[in-house]
This record gives sequence, structure tokens and C-alpha cells, in this order.
Amino acid sequence: MVTGSSSGIGRAVALRLAAEGAAVGCCDLSAAPRPGGFDELPELSTDEAIRSRGGRATFYSCDVADEESIDAALATAGDLGAPPRVYVFCAGIFTGDASILEEPVEAHDATMRINERGVWLCCRAAARRLAESGGGGRIVCIASISGLVGLRAEPSYCASKAAVVNLVRAAALDLAPHRITVNAVCPGFIQTAMLAPALEDAAKHTELERSTPWPRLGRPTDVAAAVAFLASDDAEWITGVALPVDGGYTCS
Repeated sequence: MVTGSSSGIGRAVALRLAAEGAAVGCCDLSAAPRPGGFDELPELSTDEAIRSRGGRATFYSCDVADEESIDAALATAGDLGAPPRVYVFCAGIFTGDASILEEPVEAHDATMRINERGVWLCCRAAARRLAESGGGGRIVCIASISGLVGLRAEPSYCASKAAVVNLVRAAALDLAPHRITVNAVCPGFIQTAMLAPALEDAAKHTELERSTPWPRLGRPTDVAAAVAFLASDDAEWITGVALPVDGGYTCS
């Protein structure tokens, strides 16, 4: 099950897991990719793109900030062929640059509702199902470098992603006896629709490239590769980790 699956990182994660042989539940508010992004096969929804490549996928409409919506999506996931063992929570929002002096409370509340409360609700719902069914499982949450370091003009976004990082650590302790790993991936500057406005500004684009030690910006597939590893059997003894996928940004 992958939330935020229609665009960007979530879409790349769903495509990668399907390529690895998983049946994927694609969860988002809308099946259509977000305009202005850099997605593969933008004329197809993610589940359609997976099926066009011979994979197995179903779309589930889901609002991650609504408990009933999450439960409804997970309750119908049995048509994937088996109860989900891997949950990846990618859904998130960014309301725009604003310093702590200027950011409206509405922007803060919207950010926390999706990025923090939404991830908490999804983690709890997945953990309950995995613990009840037994046999272990994987939970991976998409956080951000903003959860590891401060970034200018992003107070609420940084706060929300830092909350995800520490939620993962706490949940990892709670769920270790059930053989359920809980990890976070912390992307740097990734070419998605969320970052598109900055990439369209030549000065900001150059600034982002200069701040990233690796000589290119990140791609959604970079994050998807890390998620695929954390979802694999090879990562059984890795839990509570916040893994930067950032081209070295957090090294400096």
C-alpha cells in the first residue's frame, strides 16, 4: 500500500515495488498525476501505468487525514490477493515559502494535518493490521531533510517532517516485538511537481544545485530505490532509521 501514489515520489515508489513483483494498492485523493511534474507516463494513472507493464495494481481513493477514509481503503485491500505486508506513506503537502514572521496559522494547520497527523493515522492503522495478522511487516514513511536540519522559510514543513522522524523512532520500539520494521526516508531536493515552482526560477534552481554536493538534483527513482531496500528481506534488522537520500546535503 502506497499513499500519495499518483505523483512524484509516491508514484515512483509504487512503480518500483510493482517492478519488484509486488501487488500495489495505490492510494491518493485522485488517480491522475499532478500537473507540472516529471512523472513517467503522465497520461496514465499510477495503477494503469503498473498494469501497462504487466504488474498488478488497484487504485483506492483515500484522504490520509481522515481516519474513516484510511480504514476504508485498507479494509478493501484484500482484492490485491493477500493482506498487505508493506506500507509506504508518501502523501504530503508544502504550502509555500514563508518565514515564521509571516506564515499564516492556516498554512501551519494544513501542513500538520497532512504531514504529521496523516502519517500518524496511517502508521497506526497499518500497525494494527500487521500486528493482528502476525508475520511481521514493513512500514516506511517519507520524511525529508527538513526533518533533520532547519531550512529557511519552512517552519511548519520542518516541524511536520521532524515529527515524522521521531514518530518512526517511537513506533519502531513499539512494533519491534511484532517483527514490524518502521523507517523513514528523508529526501533532499527531488525533481517533482512540489519542487517545480523553484526549478522554474533560474536563480533558485541554481541555488538548489549548488547546495547539493552530488552534481545533480535528486529524482523520485532515487528515493524509490531506498524504499525498496527498506521494504525487502535484506532490511529485516534495520528499524527506527531516518535515511537521508539527499546527494550529501546533510553532510555539510
